[in-house]
Amino acid sequence: MRRFRSRKTEVAPPDERSPILSFGSWNDLPRNDPPVVVVCHPDWRGVRTAAFSFREPVVECDDLARWGHHIIDQMRTREAATVVVHGLPPGSAGFLAKAHEAGIGTRVVLHSSMTQHGAEPGEAEVADTVLALSRDGTIDRVGFVKAGLAEAFTALGYPVAYVPNRTPDMPQVTPLDLGPGFNVGLFTESFWRKNVVTQLGAIALLDNATAHVLQRPDVAYLDRLSMVEHGVVPWDEFISLQASTDLNLYVTLSECHPLSPIESYLSGVPALMSRTSDVFRSDPVLWDLTTVEIADDPAAIAAAAERLLVNRNEVIERATSWINMNDTRAQKLWVDFVTPAVANT
Repeated sequence: MRRFRSRKTEVAPPDERSPILSFGSWNDLPRNDPPVVVVCHPDWRGVRTAAFSFREPVVECDDLARWGHHIIDQMRTREAATVVVHGLPPGSAGFLAKAHEAGIGTRVVLHSSMTQHGAEPGEAEVADTVLALSRDGTIDRVGFVKAGLAEAFTALGYPVAYVPNRTPDMPQVTPLDLGPGFNVGLFTESFWRKNVVTQLGAIALLDNATAHVLQRPDVAYLDRLSMVEHGVVPWDEFISLQASTDLNLYVTLSECHPLSPIESYLSGVPALMSRTSDVFRSDPVLWDLTTVEIADDPAAIAAAAERLLVNRNEVIERATSWINMNDTRAQKLWVDFVTPAVANT
């Protein structure tokens, strides 16, 4: 299928945007097996990247209340048997109800954790809505990309599946000249869960280091740190930016199945993470070298970063092997998730 490409034109206001099809037009909908269509919001960057990683036909839509009937009609005409909604774009509840009534299999994948549910009422509301729709039969299956949630929700009476992100198709990378010195990427949005200020403190402890960020935090004392703000850039440019650093940091306080560190390693750049996701956990050596146990300590992060760099070549080779093996596993879990259940006869 055709991969998505960054759109350079101005984004139309939400009420003027029609769905964007990764496959060009409904007449060109791939006849995949099982016949699945994925739906995601065009502006939810991480969820969107994850949705494309499963290599299914993707419909980007920010208003399913407006466009849901059209999507369902097109799916029925072309015998697409299952729709998978990533996240919960506006209008999803009604859209899923109509898809269910039309005989289309319904799936939802959520990219959140119980930590987020406890801290952000909106995230908890999304999870509650999806689980309620699952209990009344509107949604056939619910998946979470966060490891450990399937067991917890099942214990609470909500049977859900573990559906980890797959590895995205990487674009051709054109390295950028970020200047002399030691360049450290910290390409996450500056809000509580991403732990940006603490990580910038760690960068201050690294010799001759310049921090490269998407957004400069509004913290006056960080003005003394060498920092370059790049702004939010399209995905292809983001990959090139990550690939141009000497090290990337992703020491977040809560995570599900992050793709940025995986993209970094596939670009040949080591990335330090916190111990909040399942990435590399099954390889004790890799887990030890690529993560830091104490996420709220700049000195601990800096020390872990220096240790990672000493073992850079070994880690990149080992990480690439793990990523490939894990993607095979994630593909199987995805197929199990989207394949319709066979009724007993």
